[in-house]
Amino acid sequence: MYGLVNQMVQDYVTTRHGDAVWARVALAAELDGIPFLLSAPYPDSLTYALVGATCAETGLPSSEVLVGIGHFFTGYASSNGYDDLMRAAGDSLPLFLENLDRLHTQLGNAFPELRPPSFRVSQVTEGALRLHYYSTREGLAPMVIGLMHSLGDRFHLQIDVELLAPRSEDKDHDEFAIRFAPRQV
Repeated sequence: MYGLVNQMVQDYVTTRHGDAVWARVALAAELDGIPFLLSAPYPDSLTYALVGATCAETGLPSSEVLVGIGHFFTGYASSNGYDDLMRAAGDSLPLFLENLDRLHTQLGNAFPELRPPSFRVSQVTEGALRLHYYSTREGLAPMVIGLMHSLGDRFHLQIDVELLAPRSEDKDHDEFAIRFAPRQV
């Protein structure tokens, strides 16, 4: 994954758990104090090591850490130069999700080694949809749950996410039921 993702994990850890926890996570992941280059690719194993070390340091299960990282992602991307691109992807949750692959294609111009996930939307109704999440990386479905909640914040929606069918030997992707409604003020 790119340094941008690893830097986002660092910012998530320091924001949620503090600098001291991040220092121990970085030590456990053998970062040696080297800052991430945002546009440089890093082995996926490093990102997984950061998540694993975060779990070890906080005592939280990986699913909870990944949900937290996913929830942190949209705000992080928006405040780090990608808000215009995100706005262009759509002004509603269904439209945004339908355009995620296009957004990733545009990012591929800046990040030539990008291997983004793919999202397909089906069964769109008033207040609900099915989201199909395809990735070459295993174990990141909880991150999608956090991402959906983050998009709920972005679009001022109450979001309910249910993992209907996890990826398995017989199924090449995760399938989620997403229900959404305007947030009550």
